[in-house]
Amino acid sequence: MVIGLSGVAALVLAMPTPTTAAIDHAARDGTAIGARITRVAAIVADADEILDFAIAAQPLDEALAAYGTISGVQLIYDSHATRRLRATPITGRYDRVEALRQLLAGTGLVPQFTAQRSATLVGVVAEADPAGIHDGAVVLDALEVTSETAIGPTHGYVARRSATATKTGTSILETPQAVNVIGRKEIEDRQAQSVSQALLYTPGVLTQYGTDVRYDWLYVRGFVPGRYLDGLRLPYGARGYSQPRIESYGLERIELLKGPASGLYGQNSPGGLLNLVSKRPSAVPLREIQLQTGSFGRAQAAFDLSGPIDPDGRILYRLTGLARTTGTQVDYLEEDRVFIAPSVTIRPDADTSFTILSQYLHINSPGGGAPQGLPTLGTLYTNPRGRIPTSRFIGEPNYDSFKLDQAFIGYAFEHRFNDVWTVRQNLRFAHVEADTQRVQAIGLGADGRTLSRYAWAFPERSNLFNVDNQAEARFSTGPFDHTLLLGVDYLREDARYDESQLRGVPSVNIFAPVYAGTVTRPPLGTRITQSRNQVGLYAQDEIRFGGFSLTLSGRQDWADALTRTRTAATGALARVKQDDAAFTGRVGLSYLFDGGFAPYVSYATSFQPTSGTNRVGSPFAPTTGDQIEGGIKVQPTGTNLLLTGTVFDLKQQNVLTPDALDFRFNTQAGEARVRGLELEAKASLTDSLDIVASYAAMNSRFTKANADATGASIVGNELPFVPRHQASVWLDYTIRTGDWAGLGLGAGVRYIGVSVGDNANLYRTPVVTLVDAALRYDFGYRYPALQGVDLALNATNLFDKTYVTTCIAATGCFYGNRQTILATLRYRW
Repeated sequence: MVIGLSGVAALVLAMPTPTTAAIDHAARDGTAIGARITRVAAIVADADEILDFAIAAQPLDEALAAYGTISGVQLIYDSHATRRLRATPITGRYDRVEALRQLLAGTGLVPQFTAQRSATLVGVVAEADPAGIHDGAVVLDALEVTSETAIGPTHGYVARRSATATKTGTSILETPQAVNVIGRKEIEDRQAQSVSQALLYTPGVLTQYGTDVRYDWLYVRGFVPGRYLDGLRLPYGARGYSQPRIESYGLERIELLKGPASGLYGQNSPGGLLNLVSKRPSAVPLREIQLQTGSFGRAQAAFDLSGPIDPDGRILYRLTGLARTTGTQVDYLEEDRVFIAPSVTIRPDADTSFTILSQYLHINSPGGGAPQGLPTLGTLYTNPRGRIPTSRFIGEPNYDSFKLDQAFIGYAFEHRFNDVWTVRQNLRFAHVEADTQRVQAIGLGADGRTLSRYAWAFPERSNLFNVDNQAEARFSTGPFDHTLLLGVDYLREDARYDESQLRGVPSVNIFAPVYAGTVTRPPLGTRITQSRNQVGLYAQDEIRFGGFSLTLSGRQDWADALTRTRTAATGALARVKQDDAAFTGRVGLSYLFDGGFAPYVSYATSFQPTSGTNRVGSPFAPTTGDQIEGGIKVQPTGTNLLLTGTVFDLKQQNVLTPDALDFRFNTQAGEARVRGLELEAKASLTDSLDIVASYAAMNSRFTKANADATGASIVGNELPFVPRHQASVWLDYTIRTGDWAGLGLGAGVRYIGVSVGDNANLYRTPVVTLVDAALRYDFGYRYPALQGVDLALNATNLFDKTYVTTCIAATGCFYGNRQTILATLRYRW
């Protein structure tokens, strides 16, 4: 008997679990299905290689994930039916089929291999002599939901669940909003060295700068996304300079929820929310060391170690670290980085998990951490004197510097009381301290070569505490299945920002700079201290009826901020108190057809506090946003493929615009709108072939705005950093057999269309097409003694194209990354 997805978990959990003897009897009974499974398993076993397995007794979901990592087999089953089951420990050398059979012994599940690297788990359910089956026979129920967890590794390039979109691990297929997930394998195949690089093939995303070791500057659907780590907001500071830099080597996956997300997370921009998911302790022993070298004198070493501490696998650890020193394409701009992330998971029983997550990152960057803005003449526009080199440094080598120290510590706790109720608490304390001093451009002289400059300094530090408490209930009311989420979260951030006075320094010839040599730090000009609090109460109900899934989310927020600004020269103190409250939400409806075809539609809202005061000294109200989105998601049953097509209409209200009564101030009469289409295909079609392809078309406009003092209005202008068109494709292929076995090849093309860099639309960045490539070799295929050793060569901007990423002002143009080649030697055991 094969039943639909909606009823599988209920049937399996309701029936008594048969013994191992019953399973053995079913195989001996010779029923048609049992015989077919045995024949297929025998064929696969005869042809399969023998592998080393060491999987401890632990919750079955964890054990199956460990089995999948070791064997490379993709498992399809119902995770709700396995949540309370424990695996039988196995240690030794087995083929893939026998290892899986032993792991499942006593669980009431048996494997049905549909290919050498693909298996469906079926439940053996005893019934009272149904028609056509003799007494004592069994019925096998196919379970058709993947084993992937929402915070664990993806299956190749394709994620099936998201930790971000609903906070309940709902499948992406049933989520009525666009979600893009970049998993560990995709990050490694492209050797993405930052979060920004990992998102280069994601539709609707634009990175603002090229070589910036300080921050990941991102725009999603025209807005800066809220940034989270493991579901908790990251620090921002009073002016945004104490944002942390999250090391991509420490991440398991990167998730981008498109559109408003305030209905679950509180204050956010309407463009989207970026959630970074940390690597966590693994029940499967994992050991990796990595050495890397490449362009600009790069030298890097990294390690990733994980596994059980005790024999029963109840205590797991993970220790990830990285050290790097490198130059950049810009003269005098360098980076030294140290990263360490220890974590521990304690699982006293199958229903309880407590994971301590921590990390520390130190960056020291002579040269100021990022390239300075260059004049438009010589970059975006032709300069009679020539083109400004991409290596040009316009600061002062003995002055410009950037230092960052950040430390996080927190935990993720989960306890399942019964089949209905589960509670979770996520908590973290974060400290970020950034010290920046730079020399930057004021303007280019009439001769086209003399660049006037100034020196300044702007250190900032921030402490952020946040906690998110959740209670989840899964139950049914008549024909309706519910996943109910209730939550309350709290956030407090205290920040201090010190901005120096601006001090002029000698001008330089932009084409042949002679540096001043000695520049001292200007004295303090302004000190800003800010404390922010946010309390949110939220509820969400995911209601399923047949193929329909209705998602209802609602949240009430109370946010306050106290900002004190002291002018050092006069001692004057300005104090602004803001108290904001907002209700936001989301309603979405999807329908899942047989075969994995799911159209959906949703409406969501957002709010975001706005700093500053108006003409009469009153604090600004929050900006608000709303979006209508519709689309289709396709994930055919039995395939590792996800196709997504989305159309959206996004608005932001209460946008700041000049006050018509006094142009020295702003009012909130502005509005912006972004409409677009996004297409994405992700597939791991075989063990050898992975594909990512995407396309985005966006139309953005300021729909409401007041004229400025000159009488000019931006109504009808495009929003900055919204390309009209984007397209990309990445293919990765590994040869598994023959003389070339172990060789992997990857290639990608990225097209970025025209975009503007300022509200007045004075500076347009032209179209650019870039090519990336990868080549790697797994030595274990040909040399057994080198099992686990592989070498990879990765090139971004393979043909070394010179291009401008964006221009935000007359002296605010930034070049994109030139050709960068990395060689990575890795050993896993």
